[in-house]
Amino acid sequence: MVTNQMMTVQIGSFGNLEIGHKNMMGKVSQVVEMGNISRETRGLRSMTLDEVLSKQEFWEFVLERNVLFIEFHDKSRESQDYKNSSLVTANYEQLREFIAPSGMIRYSELIKEFPNLIYSKRGKNGGTWAELYILLKIASMLDKALEVRIYKTFIEDKILFFRDLGGDNFKEFNAMIDTLPDRIGQNIS
Repeated sequence: MVTNQMMTVQIGSFGNLEIGHKNMMGKVSQVVEMGNISRETRGLRSMTLDEVLSKQEFWEFVLERNVLFIEFHDKSRESQDYKNSSLVTANYEQLREFIAPSGMIRYSELIKEFPNLIYSKRGKNGGTWAELYILLKIASMLDKALEVRIYKTFIEDKILFFRDLGGDNFKEFNAMIDTLPDRIGQNIS
């Protein structure tokens, strides 16, 4: 399947996550909501998206993810000159200008530096969107049970891989799979 189609993925009993099957960009608010519901059932206080995005730990992860993204998408890496140069590394100095006196990251401008990994959009289909690695990081900061379930769904169950293979027949395929006793409610709606 060539086009990036939005799909709704059920994350166990936590809820649903809208995500593009090609670009792997999903709605951050859905992960935050799932994580907070789980936190509340455990007697923990909810966390806001602002809390997550203002943590230096989060942006250090984004920097490292960006290195991997550049390495994968930079076609010039195939040239001999690139092979002889040093590897791309994360620029942690970049974070210094965004650290507030409180020690938290002023992320509203920093987010614009990584539009292929995380971005905010207003209007229709608005909100904060992030690619799968970033969504996993957010889940890990919110709730460990949610983190494990998202890993299972996207890594072990290979939901995006099978979506791409199945193309337009994916929903029919899932309807059949959902009838298996051990898979009821585990697939995409």
